[in-house]
Amino acid sequence: MGPRSDREPRVEFQPVLEKGRRTLSSAVIAAALLAADIAALTLILNPGVSLRSEAAPILVSLFAPYLAGLTLLYLALVGVLSVYQWWPRLLRRPVGALPWFTALSFVSLSAGAALYWFNLWSYRDSISLASISALRGVAIGLSIAAAALAVVAVEAVVRPYRRRGGASATVVLASSTALVAPLALRPAEPALPAPVPLRTELVEPARRITLIGIDGVGAAQLEGRAAAAELPSFASLIDRGAFGALETLQPTEGPPVWTSIFTGRSPRFHGVKSFVTYRLRGSSTSLDLLPKGALVRLLEAGGLVSSAPVTAASRRGPALWTALNAFGIQTGIVRFWGTYPPEPVQGFMLSNYFHLVAPDPIRVASALHPPQLAPEVAARAVAPGDVERALVSDLVNTDEEVAEEQAAPLERELVERALAPDVSYRRAAEVLRSAYAPPFFASYVYGTDVVGHAFTRFAYPDRFGDVPEAEARRYGDVVSRYTELVGSWIAERAATLGPGEILLVVSGYGMEPLPLWRRVAAILTGAPAVSGTHAGAPDGFLIAVGDGVRPGARLRSASVLDIAPTVLHLMGLPVARDMEGRVLTEILDEELARSRPLTFIPSYSSLAVTPTVDEPDLKLPPPMDEQP
Repeated sequence: MGPRSDREPRVEFQPVLEKGRRTLSSAVIAAALLAADIAALTLILNPGVSLRSEAAPILVSLFAPYLAGLTLLYLALVGVLSVYQWWPRLLRRPVGALPWFTALSFVSLSAGAALYWFNLWSYRDSISLASISALRGVAIGLSIAAAALAVVAVEAVVRPYRRRGGASATVVLASSTALVAPLALRPAEPALPAPVPLRTELVEPARRITLIGIDGVGAAQLEGRAAAAELPSFASLIDRGAFGALETLQPTEGPPVWTSIFTGRSPRFHGVKSFVTYRLRGSSTSLDLLPKGALVRLLEAGGLVSSAPVTAASRRGPALWTALNAFGIQTGIVRFWGTYPPEPVQGFMLSNYFHLVAPDPIRVASALHPPQLAPEVAARAVAPGDVERALVSDLVNTDEEVAEEQAAPLERELVERALAPDVSYRRAAEVLRSAYAPPFFASYVYGTDVVGHAFTRFAYPDRFGDVPEAEARRYGDVVSRYTELVGSWIAERAATLGPGEILLVVSGYGMEPLPLWRRVAAILTGAPAVSGTHAGAPDGFLIAVGDGVRPGARLRSASVLDIAPTVLHLMGLPVARDMEGRVLTEILDEELARSRPLTFIPSYSSLAVTPTVDEPDLKLPPPMDEQP
């Protein structure tokens, strides 16, 4: 083989490797900016967490995985942009030693700003006012910094021969905002105000109240001619009493919303902010919240983050039943979120874990206070296999045949997660209510939420576009039929109301079809497939019927925070001034409004609860032989 000709092209590997190393450095630094923003966002959402003690778990479980993932993403982005001729090539880079740094930093700052704005909006009802101020400040700072980088980049393109000394300083200062702003603005944990001592005495309740809670049915679903035709039971209740929309809270999830309903306070005060609390790998500290929009599910799938359901211990401060018990008024609570383990109330409390441990009386006793009636309650549990097929046929159009692989999971969801639990709690509640006859009784229906999530797409096939006609015909009426089934149960209770009794039907939020962008996001993040959602915070509703309620009254600017103050007032008790809601006086008839002026106390936070009264003689109902 002869000597190499000087005319043969030579490949200079050193410059290529050096450019690759610098590009990698740019990607790593830019990725570190956004990873640091996400870690700092977690600290702002959880101001009680100590950075000093939690530095290692935050580094391992948050910063490191985001740094690695974003670095790979940025390198891929650089590779794609490099092959397109239309992408501008700069004669002088703003930061000469780091190619692509300005562009990638702009991406990090823009994404960080969007993330902070999104979490500010999503958690506006859950985080402290100091955290809201911090999120707003960081979001504004990141937005300004991103805008500054955009100006630098545009100038580098339109004025390619200008020296970049000032631009380099601008890029460095703007990029440093991602690190400085979150740490500088992070608030301290807010100090809780000192409770106001208060002693109470026994009070005879002015009214007996039944509250029935429903999930996933909104005010919009109960209005109009179509609603009256499809939901005659609800239409009849509305005609008899007061009705209106209830503005819900963000995030629109069961535990925080229902805890707000029973405390009259937003999640930032009562402390229940989600379905779960989180824990970083290697940490013993519980986190109330993790950033939304940051693909946290991937961290959970990788074992870097674990979660645990919220419990009764997650709530800070008293609930409605605590306030009523303080005045010697017995309460009966069935199924609501955050009632496990059941609290030692005067009366009874059946937690939302009952259907998971039934029919074993020993395990049911752990979900019931007091446990004396555990055998009777356990006997009322309905297994999915015991649900009559005729009841399912009333909800599903069984005349329309669909493939077994499509029908089986949907109808299993209907029976196992909606019908069987709802019927079980309904039967168990009747046992407990008959035995204790508490002046305040509250029970909860969750099946409407289950069918809303699973079957909404069949009720609105045009909005989804991929619903086979046969499935739409078979399942298109499940949501309305199930809602009407629940309405018929409520109407049965309304028919038994006597003097001095009021029925409140409360929905914490409605349900709406899942928009396309959320469907795409669910696929990308591995979230469970649903077709209905309440993430957009659709309004819930209140229906009030009974002695003292003005028929035909309509709510004005009402909220889920108004329920607890209204119940206290109806029962003749003072309203706490630290409750954020108001008494819905517009639903009261003239006689009740005139005879009962509003009274107030500073707070129920430190009530000296009256000792538990002796258990009443329980009046057990006869055994239930009827089929569900």
